[in-house]
Amino acid sequence: MNLQDEIIKRIHNLTDQQQEKILKILTIWQKGKQRDYQRLKTSTDVGILVGDKLIQTRTIDVSASGIYIKAYKKFEVNRSLRVVFSVPGHKKPFKLQGTIVRVETDGMAIKFENITPYFQKILDDVIWEKGEPENTPL
Repeated sequence: MNLQDEIIKRIHNLTDQQQEKILKILTIWQKGKQRDYQRLKTSTDVGILVGDKLIQTRTIDVSASGIYIKAYKKFEVNRSLRVVFSVPGHKKPFKLQGTIVRVETDGMAIKFENITPYFQKILDDVIWEKGEPENTPL
């Protein structure tokens, strides 16, 4: 039995009042860190197709809703692009459409576009299997 299953099993054995206390504790731990999807800090190769230019770089972190990459060229926000990357230990690369949502001195944030909830769940599950996400509330 993995850790998450053990926690769920133990929570089922608590009273409603005890479960409410646990929920309050979790809420406090996660305050300011709420995201739809957790991020995994990882440095892996990524290919970015911006217009007719192919850029090879590295990821800084990845989630089921977007990716942050190293980028030293300046790109404009709201620019569409294609992203191809792998999550370490996962066989198939992810090939997604994205939009640049933030540009900083060392990199840029890309939000995935037109991604189905089913595919987001697959990516989120892969991220959770590969390591401790960045915003784990402990």
